[in-house]
Amino acid sequence: MSTSPYRLPLVDLRADDAEIGNYAALLDSLNIGLLVFDDDGALRLRNAHADHLLGAGPGIWEDENGQPLAAGDRLERQVIQTRQPVRQRAVGIRRDPAGARTWCKASAFPVFSGKGSLRRVLLTLADLSQDNRLATENPPLPTHDALTGVFSERYISLLLDDEDRRARRYGTPFALALVTPDHYSDFCARHGAQAAESVLAHIGRVLGRGLREFDMVGRLGEAEFLLILPNVRVNDAMHGLERLREMVESSHPGDGEPALTISGGVTECTGEDAAVLIERVRSLLANACEAGGNRLCVDLEIF
Repeated sequence: MSTSPYRLPLVDLRADDAEIGNYAALLDSLNIGLLVFDDDGALRLRNAHADHLLGAGPGIWEDENGQPLAAGDRLERQVIQTRQPVRQRAVGIRRDPAGARTWCKASAFPVFSGKGSLRRVLLTLADLSQDNRLATENPPLPTHDALTGVFSERYISLLLDDEDRRARRYGTPFALALVTPDHYSDFCARHGAQAAESVLAHIGRVLGRGLREFDMVGRLGEAEFLLILPNVRVNDAMHGLERLREMVESSHPGDGEPALTISGGVTECTGEDAAVLIERVRSLLANACEAGGNRLCVDLEIF
């Protein structure tokens, strides 16, 4: 089993039950709940922090809109059906119908046998209720942006705060990027809002496909995308981000227009809070756009 000192530790996708038990104890030490399911969805194990979140019973689960989550829509059921991970979803947990809701960041992962069949599903629950913004959300926050398919602005902000707390607690930096399509305002003026939205949706799909499985991307404002790249320093992150920039440029038909390109600002967390990081990458993004676009501007002061 491999671990990352400031993120959720990872369990091998072919781990045996002893390794999963060790993983459960490790997550307990990080105040993260773990539920382990058999391949038919039956609950096999849950750690102490999951007991703390759910109470003595199975708990009452709600989706990001505060509606009861149907059994077939639970994250473990999605993994059983698709054999693919489900990452970074917001779920509400109540111990009983009259109890207070606890918002959690939930992810679920398959564990396979040596022959490739599904053995277990692991579902993690990280409490987000320490963020005061959640207490006043009515209706509750959606996790994803309807147009682009990436995380919503409010949710990517929560994920950034969460990543920033982990980084400062354990002293491990992460990279952060803010990207936008070049000449977006001009494109809107020429082609209208519907065509511009199509461009944003396309960029969202490309970014989602091109990132690593534990990277996060969300929409900020009208036409900016915030990328959180855990457990990587900025010089290494630049390789993947340059590849993303090239993917965007080569993936969209021109239709007589100049190629679709993006620009971005890139930095690394070195102990600042999330608001300072956002302002830094926004300034770097402005520099990239002013230099002609189709480029990434990196924060050289951290080298």
